[in-house]
Amino acid sequence: MGNPYDNAADKLSVLGPTLVFKGELSADEDLMLKGRVEGSINHTATLRIGKEGSVVGNITAKFITVEGRVEGDLHGSGAVTVKESANIDGNIFSPTVSLLEGANFNGSIEMKKKRAEAAQAPRSGDSASQESRPAARTASGSR
Repeated sequence: MGNPYDNAADKLSVLGPTLVFKGELSADEDLMLKGRVEGSINHTATLRIGKEGSVVGNITAKFITVEGRVEGDLHGSGAVTVKESANIDGNIFSPTVSLLEGANFNGSIEMKKKRAEAAQAPRSGDSASQESRPAARTASGSR
């Protein structure tokens, strides 16, 4: 048998509106959730929670788009998008966050970028060399 995903459209799995899933859900292909998940979702690709979809639990994925209801924290390693129809009670952790007008969001947002953290490392070295510069100026100023 060949690849079960013969084209890009086949790479999207849909969990329908009548589905109720309890437990930990893991996936590697793009996922559209129209049903209800009660438990955590650990995902390595794109997760979309449709308008009729709901999650009670924490979500971890590369890209997360919420149009429905989430009660839990969202951890997006790439980006999190909160659409106008979304209703979220939880915190968002992602380097990129889009919160559209009309969304109901109760929580906090923490945006840390790996590049920003890497850029801060040289700055700490720069501040050490800057701390030594004022001392040199003070010494030369006391002449």
